[in-house]
Amino acid sequence: MTTEPESNQSSSESLPSSRPTRRLTAPRMPRATTPVERPASRTEIDELIGALGNPTHPRHAEAVDALVAIGAAAVPALCAVVGPQQPWLLVYRATEVLAQIGDGRATGPLIAALKHQNANVRWGAVRALTQVGDVRALFALREVARSDQGRTSWGESVAGAAQSALDLLSRRSIWAQSLELIKLSIVSVIFLLSVALAFGVIGTLRNELEQFGRYVPGQTELPNLVLPTPRPTATPRRSTPVADQPTALPAATSVITGTVLQVANVRPLPGTNNQPIGRINAGDEIIFLARTTNGQWYLIRLGDQYSPDSFIANPDGSGAGWVNQALVSPPPADVPVQEPLPLIVPTATP
Repeated sequence: MTTEPESNQSSSESLPSSRPTRRLTAPRMPRATTPVERPASRTEIDELIGALGNPTHPRHAEAVDALVAIGAAAVPALCAVVGPQQPWLLVYRATEVLAQIGDGRATGPLIAALKHQNANVRWGAVRALTQVGDVRALFALREVARSDQGRTSWGESVAGAAQSALDLLSRRSIWAQSLELIKLSIVSVIFLLSVALAFGVIGTLRNELEQFGRYVPGQTELPNLVLPTPRPTATPRRSTPVADQPTALPAATSVITGTVLQVANVRPLPGTNNQPIGRINAGDEIIFLARTTNGQWYLIRLGDQYSPDSFIANPDGSGAGWVNQALVSPPPADVPVQEPLPLIVPTATP
């Protein structure tokens, strides 16, 4: 059975004479566990709230427990009766219910109840605000702790209760701030790692794009790489290896196509230490012929759809060349490995 303290105000606020009055201790603290809420109609909620402040009502004794069992659904109606002008017993018992429910929607009405003329109500509002734990109540509680001289009918200091609530809420606030700092640190570390990864990709693309522009549009052969044409009757005497050139195209059982992601140079060998032999544009269709062992370069040739100014002018006439994997879409199937081999050029007999 929930008990209610005696009023410390005028006799017009006292309990009816038909009910024996006695000095009672402070009401029980909120339940340790959250009760299971049960559905209830608005009519039942209004009846229970009316029973809170009416000691002669048949449901007066069970009103607090019943409203706590209803839970969040009863909070709006309870907030409507928690105010500085409402009867003290009704407001006091409503604050007891709100303390056990702990819903943040009650913060505003409970702050307003701190100005009630009855000290029991003000103490109950402080206790409820402590259980709700909303930091918006800190300023109002600080004012109560500084200036309220009232005591409850069982001897509790309203200012002392407010100071205890301030200490508890401050500790909660510091813990919440610490959690926010930890989360901010984690997000910052993830952001820095993302930036570092992005700079690595940009560096690779920049090295490739630095070579773009050195190639003269319209050039159809590599400078300083023109191979001598042997005489038809010449008899080869020895073989002299020259600079690496792309090997013959591997035999493909199926055509593997892709798309160019951005303007790129096509080179006779994988790597950026050789002059381009062509240029391809974003959106061009390409055919994957081979790849290096590490998968960083693809041997490609143009497909059926490509830009008018895209071309690959390989001296061997194969129309193929090497392009960096970052500049084209990934092949939809496995591409055979093909590393460039030295090209053997026969030397004609003088």
